[in-house]
Amino acid sequence: MNDTGLIIGGALLLAMVCVSVYGASALPPGAQLPVHFGPVGYNRWVSKNTGLVLYPALGAVVFAIISIAVKNHSTHGGLGAATGLSIALGVMLIAQIGALAVALTRSRRG
Repeated sequence: MNDTGLIIGGALLLAMVCVSVYGASALPPGAQLPVHFGPVGYNRWVSKNTGLVLYPALGAVVFAIISIAVKNHSTHGGLGAATGLSIALGVMLIAQIGALAVALTRSRRG
C-alpha cells in the first residue's frame, strides 16, 4: 500500500479515536451506545465505555488486516486496497458518528 493510503487510513482511525473521546465527555454516566451489527441498522445497545472503545478498536483491526494483506500481496502499488481501506474506515467513522448522535439524543430525552 502506498504512503498516501496509510496516511489517510491513519487519519480516519485518529478521527474515530477523537469521536470516542468527545463521546466520553458528552455522554452522561450510564448512557448506552448503539452498535451496528448488520445491514438492518443499530440493533444492539452496549454500555458507553464498551461502545466508545469498540468502534476505534474495530477500525484498528480493519486497518491492520487490510494493510497486512496488501503488503503480502502488493500488485500495481496497492492503490485499490488503499481506496478500499479508506472507504471501509470512512463508513465505520460515519456509523460511529451516527451512533453517538443517537445516544446523545436518547440521553437528552431521558
